[in-house]
Amino acid sequence: MRVEIRARNIPLTETLRTYTERRVRFALDRLSDRVKEVVVRLEDANGPKGGVDQVCRVALRLEHGRELAIESSDTNLLAAIDRTLERASNAVTRAVGRAQRQDGTRLRDAAWQPDEAAALT
Repeated sequence: MRVEIRARNIPLTETLRTYTERRVRFALDRLSDRVKEVVVRLEDANGPKGGVDQVCRVALRLEHGRELAIESSDTNLLAAIDRTLERASNAVTRAVGRAQRQDGTRLRDAAWQPDEAAALT
């Protein structure tokens, strides 16, 4: 899973980069084989005016080319990052489950078939 972090109107310090990458890996670790690329965009929408303007956008590229985009804003950038990545994890889980259902039945949902050798005797 490739992780890219971009910032706009916010200084992207090494601490912020490390925190964001650690949170991405934590949120998506169990699904990392399904996620090919993650792009995190951090932005201060209003600049120094203040308010609910710290925005975190996450774009995900899943296996088989599917793409997801999630966005959250908050007065605190770290809270926006956490909320966005939690929502991203839930969205990937739903997308993977949906893809499995479209591919066919899962093993636990398949009807039981008797062993052919036992049926012949």
